[in-house]
Amino acid sequence: MSLLLRAILVVGFAGLVLQACGQEEAAAPAEAPAAAAPAAETSTATGGYEPSADERVPGITLDAAALEAQMNAAKAQAEAASKAN
Repeated sequence: MSLLLRAILVVGFAGLVLQACGQEEAAAPAEAPAAAAPAAETSTATGGYEPSADERVPGITLDAAALEAQMNAAKAQAEAASKAN
């Protein structure tokens, strides 16, 4: 068998394997949103992903009160800068 024919067979087989793996993974996420839907209903956030308590990393994930405090501080700083000009 020529080298070109072997390469084509290997690439074709690899493509079929990857395609088969991709189809199995596509079916798995369809089940996840149904399980996550009740948690989203209890959230008070206006949208987006709300991490659970075990997913939060201290110092990285902000709670709503900390986020609001940062926004208020940024607004105050912006107003002070505009008054200085």
